Amino acid sequence: MQKSFIALLGACVMALTGCTEKSPADDLAGEAAKNLQGTSWQLVSSEPSAKDEENCENLPPVMDFLDDSKVAGNLGCNLFNTTYTQEGKKFSFAPAATTRRMCSPDAMKLEGKLLNMLQATRYLTQNEKGLMFWDENGKLLAQYEPEKAGQCQ
Repeated sequence: MQKSFIALLGACVMALTGCTEKSPADDLAGEAAKNLQGTSWQLVSSEPSAKDEENCENLPPVMDFLDDSKVAGNLGCNLFNTTYTQEGKKFSFAPAATTRRMCSPDAMKLEGKLLNMLQATRYLTQNEKGLMFWDENGKLLAQYEPEKAGQCQ
């Protein structure tokens, strides 16, 4: 009886060790972002697409990674700052503080999307295309590329 119990217990342990839960981060494009401090990035695309709302009446949305896990930038209208935590690909922003300017409806709509993106981000990866922000289900929220001078001329 004891031998069959031990055999059954062993089979259960082996079966359970094969049932590790897969994280959405396992399938994300790119590697975990590294060495973010001192880098500046500008928006390439967001979900839903912000291309129709982007305009040059204001600065293009940018994000600067500063010392001590701080981030500051421009959302297309207002300035923002926040902090982040990172563990490998896992990534999250604290609630952002923003200035309170009013801009065109399109700029405000884009800003709202970007603030929502900051709060929904759970993973961050980096590849040759730039930084990619992902939600908890592995859905791409936004992509940023290294900041370029003179985008709106």
